Amino acid sequence: MSKRINPTGRAIFLLMVFSFMLMQVSCIFDSPSALLGYPSKVDFSIPFESVGTPSMCECTCVQDLALIIAGDNIVLVDIACGDLISVFNTGVEIRDLGDTDVNGYGYVLTESLLYPVDLVGECLDPSLNIGSGAKFISISVVDGTAWIVHENDCLTKVDLLTHEIFSIPSKLLDDCQGIAADQNGDVIFLAGGSRMVIAAFDTETWTETGSCSVPGDVISLFPGPPGFICALVEGSNELWYIKKENCELYKMITFPVVPTTAASMPDGSYAYAACENIGLIIVAESGQIEHRTLEFGHPQSIDLSSDGQRAVICSAEYETVYILKK
Repeated sequence: MSKRINPTGRAIFLLMVFSFMLMQVSCIFDSPSALLGYPSKVDFSIPFESVGTPSMCECTCVQDLALIIAGDNIVLVDIACGDLISVFNTGVEIRDLGDTDVNGYGYVLTESLLYPVDLVGECLDPSLNIGSGAKFISISVVDGTAWIVHENDCLTKVDLLTHEIFSIPSKLLDDCQGIAADQNGDVIFLAGGSRMVIAAFDTETWTETGSCSVPGDVISLFPGPPGFICALVEGSNELWYIKKENCELYKMITFPVVPTTAASMPDGSYAYAACENIGLIIVAESGQIEHRTLEFGHPQSIDLSSDGQRAVICSAEYETVYILKK
């Protein structure tokens, strides 16, 4: 014989089910960090005086390597051993670094050329001519595509396997200030200064699928933890986390003052930033300031390894690259 559940019991039961569902779909920010702690202890200091001033860095997923830009040099560094492995001179200004590696290659962008860096063979492959005025690049890992924004706001697509180059027929946003690509290549996110938005575009139809308003120019736009892109916005002292699925602002991590560069732990548990008169600062997702130091001066660039075990700090002031560990 079945028993009837009284209204109070039914309400409690439904509340329990609803709470369980919320826990199941909770974002990474609502869950305990899978990467306890954060890298803050100096493991290696790599002098760059003989190479050039380090200005950009990007950790790769291959053999604990990082790509460092120093002047017109591309520098390959082993972040597990602190070794400067190779230096490649391009002879021209370097505009941007690909935000991830694909099939053992990293990518470096100049004004008109895209350089594939063979991370396994530790060599520079022949460059690809992608047209003049290139300024930003982002990589879609799954489909092996590079997306490049030019000074005239036009967009170029590069198939990194076949090296075919495609021009997107129409401008998507005026005064483009950054690009971040979804790993599947289905969606790209562009920062548009004239509209003061970060907007998402479907790469099949080139229709806008969502947007997030910003209060000023976008300093930096880059892939964040899974399901998010990150942005630094002029006049805002936060690192923005924007959901890829709907291009809506989900959360901010706040710094004491406006940062000039920033990075996120792979799970979003901590954010790193360089701030004037503060130097390097590490802030927890909760907003708690965990670490601050002027040891590296005012860093030009910060990146974290994909496992969250190491951080790479480019100090132009001291012409040194610092590798931090947990």
